[in-house]
Amino acid sequence: MTEDQLKGPMDCWDGSDNEPVIYHGYTLTSKIYFRDVISAIKDYAFQSSPYPVILSIENHCSVKQQAVMADYLRTILGDLLYAPEQIPDEIPSPSDLMGKIVLKGKKLGSSSRIISNEEDVGEVSDEDEAAENNEQIEKEKKSKNLKLSPEFSDVIGLKAIGFRGVSEALSSNGIFVSLGENKVIKMIENEPENVNKLSQKMLVRTYPAGSRTDSSNYNPIPMWNTGCQVVALNYQTGTEPMQILHGKFMDNGNSGYLLKPEFLQNGDLFKEKRSLSRYGSGKTLKLTIISGYQIPKPKDTTKGEVIDPFIKVEIHGVRADTKQVKTSVIQNNGFNPRWDEVVNFTITTPQLAVVRFAIYDSDRYVDDFIGYYVLPFTSMQEGYRQFPLFTKQGDKLPQTKILVHVEIKEI
Repeated sequence: MTEDQLKGPMDCWDGSDNEPVIYHGYTLTSKIYFRDVISAIKDYAFQSSPYPVILSIENHCSVKQQAVMADYLRTILGDLLYAPEQIPDEIPSPSDLMGKIVLKGKKLGSSSRIISNEEDVGEVSDEDEAAENNEQIEKEKKSKNLKLSPEFSDVIGLKAIGFRGVSEALSSNGIFVSLGENKVIKMIENEPENVNKLSQKMLVRTYPAGSRTDSSNYNPIPMWNTGCQVVALNYQTGTEPMQILHGKFMDNGNSGYLLKPEFLQNGDLFKEKRSLSRYGSGKTLKLTIISGYQIPKPKDTTKGEVIDPFIKVEIHGVRADTKQVKTSVIQNNGFNPRWDEVVNFTITTPQLAVVRFAIYDSDRYVDDFIGYYVLPFTSMQEGYRQFPLFTKQGDKLPQTKILVHVEIKEI
């Protein structure tokens, strides 16, 4: 089982001249041709990693234009498209799907195909996530069925189902299930074993609530900690959750796929070790924050030219490990501030922990964010280490470095 990065769904609608388009429905966003998007995906899909690319299709198209989309997918992607004739009994592994582009969406069963207006058309329940994300779509479509063309159904590689409960999902032949933020958080609080059980048999995708109109994000850590594989975030908002995601997937060559620890793959282990402190052998982390170099002023600051930097060190993981420590403030020195301060952490579940360094300019009222660096605890190496800083947008700050000494011991 893996966890991968999946950006937002492709919101597909009917366009003029029988050309399907992609845009955020019921908004003023511009429209782009479906065929152009698929062509771009083909050209750039595997430049950074050979692992499979999963496309989440939010289908609002007519049967006629669904057939057009299916034709584009087959002709443009060719052998890159993963579209088996039969739904696999088990979820294919990322290794099985190397170099493949896979569509996730609603899919017809053999019993769903009916004859309608001389066309072989099927109906599936229209329970896509847009219903939670948009009140107008909810009113117009939530209770209706979606007419699905067999051509489009046939190019879907990962069958998605609507979530009506854990037992029903596990007894279905679906591979993908999506849970909104509010639903999954409630489940994690009340029935974490069921979330983990679901993730062992299916690919579980979570996504931000529709109430987040400012494109803010939820904390992805609880979802990862219970086994959810695809924890979708609003990529346009470079706040702490996106920074944590950036660091989390630095492991495994930044491929976007991580092997889950054994206790997330085994329901008995997960249930038995719900104390969290028993998840493998714990470790202590001793960090000596030594110095910094060429730390810039905060972007768009109205303050003077000299900053007063300090570093916040955070552990994100299971609840017992979550902690943060601040260094002292170095006055009037962003060029080569020196702290020489030691911070210590006890980490009970190293496999799930990520370490975040955040640099701020101290201010009387609100400290100004400068940059961050995040990495998995399991990727940390002992000794003297330098790391760069990244802006909120994920851009690397040139020449900026932080020097630390790392010491890790078994508990």
